[in-house]
Amino acid sequence: MIINQFTKISELIKANELCIDAIASIAKPLRKIKIPLLRKVLTPRVNIMEAAKIANCSVDDFRRVLEPLGFTWKEAAETKTSQEKKEQNKPAWLIECEQIVPLDVRPILDADRDPLKEIMIAYKALPEKAVLEIINSFLPFPLISRLEDKGTFSYTDEISKTEFHTYFYKPMAEKAVTKIESMISFVSFDVIEKILNTKSFDMVELDVRSLPMPQPMERILETLGQLKANEGLFVQHKKVPLYLLEELGNLPYRVFVSEIAEGDVRILIHP
Repeated sequence: MIINQFTKISELIKANELCIDAIASIAKPLRKIKIPLLRKVLTPRVNIMEAAKIANCSVDDFRRVLEPLGFTWKEAAETKTSQEKKEQNKPAWLIECEQIVPLDVRPILDADRDPLKEIMIAYKALPEKAVLEIINSFLPFPLISRLEDKGTFSYTDEISKTEFHTYFYKPMAEKAVTKIESMISFVSFDVIEKILNTKSFDMVELDVRSLPMPQPMERILETLGQLKANEGLFVQHKKVPLYLLEELGNLPYRVFVSEIAEGDVRILIHP
């Protein structure tokens, strides 16, 4: 398989699963690729160049570990300046768009709140053929996945290591997608306690209240990927993790969420 800096990580894995260990060996941030749930969420949206930026390593590091696995590296031509390349890679819908609505969610994150509600309200109010620009301090993979499920198109511009501008184009005929929510229930804590007391499966406990975003979601997905067949996960969180619930709605888990008090949310997840 011929690859270059723009090859998606998911394409590499599809061609040869040995890529998982090879890429994970490059740098510590890339070890997440070994976690099945995180791999499913992240790899279809990231190419080699983007992964190198995330891990603060070089594209040559990827070439070094991938060529021994049988991949042929053929560098894509890059004769233009960085800004010229950005402009060249911009999709037509973004270049031609007459209305871009910006929303900077960094102050919301700094206030330790989840901006998903504000984002979804802004997207719903967005006129057809307009673009919503989300300004964030990290690449919002779950948000991209969620809005693409609604039929939107997305494009991300990395301004710096701590500033990402992600653009969402709302097409004329928005695709309606029905999520399976029957496996996620908001209940009183009594319900969760009864399930815990049955001891029908071993419980792994996880407290993510002290972790900054997006680490709670990553840690929960990582732990879920390590559970044994007879184990469940009991999570202490400081807020309802909407991004996480969106991902869990597509996975074979039963989820119970209980809001005990402000800053105290308990989540029970089991097969």
